[in-house]
Amino acid sequence: MTGAEVLSVVMARIGTGSGITSIHTELKSVLYDISSRADFLTSVSPVVTSSGQAEYDEPDGLKRIYECYTGTSGPLEVKTYRDYLNYIADSAAENDEPGMFARRHGKLYLWPVPDGVYTVNVDYARYHPETFEDILFGPEFNEAIFEGVITALYQGQLFEKLRLAEKRISSRDVVTDSDADVIDADPAEFTVEENLDETVKDDSDVLVYRFSKDFPEIRKHAEVYEGEIAKLIANIDIDTETVLVEYRDI
Repeated sequence: MTGAEVLSVVMARIGTGSGITSIHTELKSVLYDISSRADFLTSVSPVVTSSGQAEYDEPDGLKRIYECYTGTSGPLEVKTYRDYLNYIADSAAENDEPGMFARRHGKLYLWPVPDGVYTVNVDYARYHPETFEDILFGPEFNEAIFEGVITALYQGQLFEKLRLAEKRISSRDVVTDSDADVIDADPAEFTVEENLDETVKDDSDVLVYRFSKDFPEIRKHAEVYEGEIAKLIANIDIDTETVLVEYRDI
């Protein structure tokens, strides 16, 4: 699925009269949020070593590492950055095939320091990239994406449009039928404030028609979004348990 396809569905749900023309910011935020909730996106990236070099860039979007391994000696042992500093402080340390790694400052530190070219495979969970043509999530994520974007719109672009539509009417004004149609608000949302309108010079009350952050559409779509996320997390937990059971049965 592409961003344009998400925009098409979102516009069909909220209406073309909303004036929304771009959802890039909202979509990027939602994709990152979904990928942060669980390890929905995983990958394996090779790190090719050079002789005498211990420090390498982590894969883009890395969230956490499952394993680092080579094709010859198996998984590397997970260590701390302090372990690495202690190792390189030992002048007797010799270069060899890496058997340990540590993470720090967006870098991978391998030791023994490689004495040649090795391929270290990094098996990891990742965040959704900020720049993309096709969304990396499968179709089972579609509803979460749609509802997440709509929620973000109501909390951002749409909320701002509605907030700017605030109406203030003093006791000197006459509310006509056309005014009531424009206001179109729930009386429970009305607030009365004194002397908010600079044109009111006496103690007249000012009736303020203001869009509330408790707008039910925000709550509704936010609840649906969280519900979709919960189902996705439950499904990934089931898949993990199934793999564990199958492994034990072997």
